[in-house]
Order: sequence, then structure tokens, then C-alpha cells
Amino acid sequence: MFYFDFINPYIIYFFFLFFAIFTIYSIFHHQDFFRKNQKVILFIVTLLLIWSQGMRYIGVAIRDGFDVTEDLPFYICRFSGFVLMLYALTGNKKLESFLFYWGATGLAGILYPNGAMSNIANLTETFYIDHFLLTVTPFYLVVYRGYRPSFKDVVYITGFMSVLLLAFIPINSVLHSDYFYLTRQSIVGEIFPGLPVIVFVLIHCTTAFIFFSIYYLLFSKKNYSLVKVIK
Repeated sequence: MFYFDFINPYIIYFFFLFFAIFTIYSIFHHQDFFRKNQKVILFIVTLLLIWSQGMRYIGVAIRDGFDVTEDLPFYICRFSGFVLMLYALTGNKKLESFLFYWGATGLAGILYPNGAMSNIANLTETFYIDHFLLTVTPFYLVVYRGYRPSFKDVVYITGFMSVLLLAFIPINSVLHSDYFYLTRQSIVGEIFPGLPVIVFVLIHCTTAFIFFSIYYLLFSKKNYSLVKVIK
């Protein structure tokens, strides 16, 4: 795996941050390019996702051995990245609502890269590939797949997140793991150390509900699909 041994990791981080912003801008303002190259782009994205998932699990298992307490895909962005790979391979429209809302939390991963800014030095290419693609996917869906968000899905997906996080409280206890960062509690744990896990789940899901609602309000009314929907 590429650990940026010869490139300053902070340069890589800010490159991907601005590349994500530029890509989102281009999705709306350079639609001719995406229309002409959509099949090539989808092919490249699919290969990147397959390679990323393979390196994240198979590659790590071969190199370090499989650790059931860390290496299962039970983190918000890892779970989303796996679903995105399935969507790229199948085009299953039933996955679009999940990717539009929950997948969009990949943006949080770019803005808060697995902890303090010093952790940027530990990020690998799989992190950047997954989080970049998750960040731009919601915009791709509304412009190029004709996706229209519904508030019902905001409620469903927030509810699914709540049930999943609550279910992993006892699972983490049994495995001595920290899936979905229920122990470390991400940035919430930095601000409010020692917070009860049930309170963290409530904060996490409430924040997600607000975030999903903003995405819904931004894209539920206006028609952005000015190009032919990809078949």
C-alpha cells in the first residue's frame, strides 16, 4: 500500500480536498465532459473501488493477518464504500438513497480524517479513494442518475443507523472492538471525553439526521438532471 513515503502527506491531503471540491463543481458546470466520457469514468471508478476494497481487506490480511476486532467493514465510511462498490458493479437503484445520505458522510472523513490532523500522516490511498468517491457520489446521483431524494428516506436511513449503532454496543463488548468508533467516539470523544456510549449514539444520529435533512432540502426541489441518464 502506498504510504506517501516520498510525498508530504499534508500535500496529498489538501490535494484531495481541493480535488473533491473541483470535481463537485465540474459535475454541475462541465456536464459535456461527463456526458462524453461517462462510460470510461464509470469503468475507472469501478476498478478503483474493487482495488480499494481488495487492498483494504485481502491486502491487509496477507500483510498483517486478519484481526476480527479491527478488520471487518463495520465503520460508517468502510460500510458505505462497500455499498458503493456494489452499486458501481450492479447499478441497483435501491442503493441510491443509502449512498445519497449515508454515503455522503464520506465528506466528514475528508474534513476530519480519522482523528486529529496529525493522523493525516497515517492515511493511505484506500482512505482517499473511498472518501473522495463517497463525497462526490450524491452529486453524481442527482445530476446523472436522475435521483430525487425523499424525506421518508431521511427517516429510514437515520433509523437504520440508530439500530445498527445500538446493536454494536454489545457486539463491541463481546469482541473487545471499537466498530463504528463507539469507544473512541471520533471528534465527539475529543470534545467530550468519557461520554456514555448511548449519549454518543444519540448525538451521532441526531447530527446525521440534520446533515441528511440539509442534503434533502438542497436537492429535493430543483431538477439538476440536464444530461442523459446513464443506462
